Amino acid sequence: MPTNLETVIKRYLRARNLSSGTRDSYFTTLRKWDEWGGGIPIEELRRQDIRNFLDWVYERAVNHEGSHPGRTANKSRENLRAVMSWAWEQDLLE
Repeated sequence: MPTNLETVIKRYLRARNLSSGTRDSYFTTLRKWDEWGGGIPIEELRRQDIRNFLDWVYERAVNHEGSHPGRTANKSRENLRAVMSWAWEQDLLE
């Protein structure tokens, strides 16, 4: 059965003792993922999908927020990398 990013993030956050601000950051990334249209099961994600998402986050920050678009995209990248690495370590991904 395909696994979506929301499920993995929630499992990741339950397994970690993170501050509320850090948890909020992961949910912000998830909201952006959903807004982007990231219905791709994590088992099917490719590097190009991640690049497209991060490019979209950057452009969205430029167009809507106006400040620190690189930092905004990097935070999303860091969150995805942490969650995906954890999912791999937990044998949720190959």
